[in-house]
Amino acid sequence: MKTLNSIAIEYLLRNDSQKNNKSEDITREVIRINTEQNIKSQKSLLFHMYDLEEEAEEFFV
Repeated sequence: MKTLNSIAIEYLLRNDSQKNNKSEDITREVIRINTEQNIKSQKSLLFHMYDLEEEAEEFFV
């Protein structure tokens, strides 16, 4: 799923590429942004799981 940032970067690079034809740069930048977003999501989920585990330990103690 594309994020707003990746769509914006893709748009800006596409407009720039009309002058220089850098479709590889567009693809590379979008992949990099999507990868960063996925890593952030995974970290958020992991931290959320840790929080739930700590709450469960406090509840059962």
